[in-house]
Amino acid sequence: PLASSHFTTEGEVEFRSILYVPSIAPMGKEDMVNPKTKNIRLYVKRVFISDDFDGELFPRYLSFIKGVVDSNDLPLNVSREILQESRIVRIMRKRLVRKAFDMILGLSMSENKD
Repeated sequence: PLASSHFTTEGEVEFRSILYVPSIAPMGKEDMVNPKTKNIRLYVKRVFISDDFDGELFPRYLSFIKGVVDSNDLPLNVSREILQESRIVRIMRKRLVRKAFDMILGLSMSENKD
């Protein structure tokens, strides 16, 4: 990967995550026609829940970033309605976006240094 960030957050919401920018962009015909991305995989207590969020957990404009999120704070039977209304998911999204921007900034700083 071009850049990666592995982190654990604590406080009102606890989760572990790894985000990375792949070295080769997987832009195929299907990706351009259907902007719905499956870039973030959500696990609850190490059980796979979903990778189909349509911008609820991670914004579409960061669809080139891939990652995995594991949380113990969400219920195992997470539905689309719970994701849309959950304060926990809003906090997770905010922290994931902040870490993604930090990772992009670090990548640009290392490119400028070279």
